[in-house]
Amino acid sequence: MGASLAGMIAVGAHRAHLLTPGGALTAALIGTVVFGVGGVWASIPMVAFFLSGSLLPRIFGRPHKTERRTAFQVLANGLAPALCCVGVLLYPDRSEAFWFGYAAGLATATADTWATEFGMRFSGTAWLITTGKRVTPGESGAVSAIGTVGGSLGAWITASLCTPLIGYSATVWMAGGMGVLGMFLDSLLGATIQARFRCHTCGAAIERRRCCNATAHPIRGIPWIDNNAVNLLSTLTATGIAILWGFA
Repeated sequence: MGASLAGMIAVGAHRAHLLTPGGALTAALIGTVVFGVGGVWASIPMVAFFLSGSLLPRIFGRPHKTERRTAFQVLANGLAPALCCVGVLLYPDRSEAFWFGYAAGLATATADTWATEFGMRFSGTAWLITTGKRVTPGESGAVSAIGTVGGSLGAWITASLCTPLIGYSATVWMAGGMGVLGMFLDSLLGATIQARFRCHTCGAAIERRRCCNATAHPIRGIPWIDNNAVNLLSTLTATGIAILWGFA
């Protein structure tokens, strides 16, 4: 049942131009694990994150940011929650800790996505988290007041959707808080280890290796660390900390 439902959602997302074929296959696999272990209540926050992350650029009128999500992009945000489901399956007596990690991981992914979208749409100014230097909203490592508010809102909404899994009251607020901390960790990693390149032709500072049909020159960070790798590291870290907290 999990494979069928996840497959139908993935195929629908592919036909709606939200996922590449590889992204659809990866989403179907992750969805199968999530639904197979946690059922509907685990699937709802996962689907909500995916839909919000895919539709916000369209709602906010940023058509150039509506490209299909690839397999790596899906994995960057979905691997940590999927591993939590595997943990629930292998260690059912400690399921509370893994569901707490699941909520924190999804809250982190949502917070990062919403912070970027709200910051790009509504904030005219952003600052690099490491130096305080003014940068363009949406740049890796940038933070803004409106983006932080939007990301925090996304984190706690996602955590609240996990209420049937982690319980009420303080646990939901803690999971949302973990998501907010994960969002700031993502910005910190984006400002320090994520690769930045300089185009030899137009002189622009970019995050991809190629520009103007030529290879760009690295100017900062680790060359093989891109935004997807940063997302993966931040969600895994927030999830791991939450699991350890749950075990304590």
